[in-house]
Amino acid sequence: MFKDAPTESVLTRVRAHDFGGDPVLDRGGHRIDAIVALDRGIRALQAEQLAQIAGLLSERTKLMPLGTGDPTLSVIGEVAMARNIGPTAAGTQVGVALVMAQMPAVFALFATGVISEATVRGIAHEVDSLHVDDLIVADGELAPELPGLTTAEARRAAARVVISIDAEAAHERATRNRADQRVSMFPDKDGVAHLHVRGPAEQILAAYKALDDYASGLRATGDPRTRGQIMCQTLVERVTGLTYADSCDVELNLVLDAKTLVAGGDTPVELTGYGPICPDVAEEILARAPRASVRRLLIDPVDGTLAVREPRRRRFDRTTSAHIRTRDQYCRQPGCDLKVRHDDHVHAYEHGGLSVKDNGQGLCARSHSIKHLPGWAVTADGKATVWRTPTGHQYRSDPPPLLPGHLRQ
Repeated sequence: MFKDAPTESVLTRVRAHDFGGDPVLDRGGHRIDAIVALDRGIRALQAEQLAQIAGLLSERTKLMPLGTGDPTLSVIGEVAMARNIGPTAAGTQVGVALVMAQMPAVFALFATGVISEATVRGIAHEVDSLHVDDLIVADGELAPELPGLTTAEARRAAARVVISIDAEAAHERATRNRADQRVSMFPDKDGVAHLHVRGPAEQILAAYKALDDYASGLRATGDPRTRGQIMCQTLVERVTGLTYADSCDVELNLVLDAKTLVAGGDTPVELTGYGPICPDVAEEILARAPRASVRRLLIDPVDGTLAVREPRRRRFDRTTSAHIRTRDQYCRQPGCDLKVRHDDHVHAYEHGGLSVKDNGQGLCARSHSIKHLPGWAVTADGKATVWRTPTGHQYRSDPPPLLPGHLRQ
């Protein structure tokens, strides 16, 4: 796509701005010019990356005859490990590359730096259900509107174009989407998490308005809590049936190294299903939730992986499965950080692989499928696994230490 070296040319222009004038007199104008030049260069490189992904998918589709596996899933796995990102993020990027391959006018705006990568992803999300022929029509109608629009404005413009092309199909998609309802939890930092609810817009708006109105009423009567605290705690109380949100029954995993076990220390505490929290926060939770159960985890003093888990075949037994999932924490495909869904035999059970922890790894559902595609191979190397892709590249996956900072002490 590029006729020259874009990174070098952009940096040359940036440096010219940086030293081409008096930085005091132009009040930082040369810095703004540099930021804009870099932004356009970054967008051009991101566009080229999409073009390379689309090319890889086209080539792999020709190499994998019908019925031998899913070439798209294979490319998702390859891109995920090459970029050290999760399969979900890689899948999104592959999907955007496929859409942009059918929308040359929009893609040209991206390649020249006129629109951002976030805008391109938003557009692809809105139009990905269109037929190939309709994508060409959408490309022609949408591209002239995009320069100067924000990402949100561009998404709304794309949605209007999609509906105008086929209103009946848009209604069918809306019906399917409105039926796809789910609730997800995402950890944040310092013992905080996000609850994400996906459902029909009017129902979500009604729930939000009820919480907001209730919080407004309590605030008006002198409740000292913030509006957000009232809304959050009321939601927890109404969903769980608790009288007070602070009385939640939780299970805590206490992750200990030998030093902490013997002499005490500042070991982070693992909150099951969430991640690390500081010991003082754990004590506060325990004080408010007397029914909480506590389980100690003792780590290997050499590499920080799980050594002992307090109790609690062709498949793994429950103890081995629990060890594998606690040891691996997240999917063991290199670059993937999704939740473990499957206990996988690294060396297949059918080929003599044993149902023991050293032959086990935790995988998400998609990574488990990728592992069995043509051209893929996974071997065990002690605690580590080595993934070999269809292009011959190899990626090593080591179980993460339960206390990431302990080796630096």
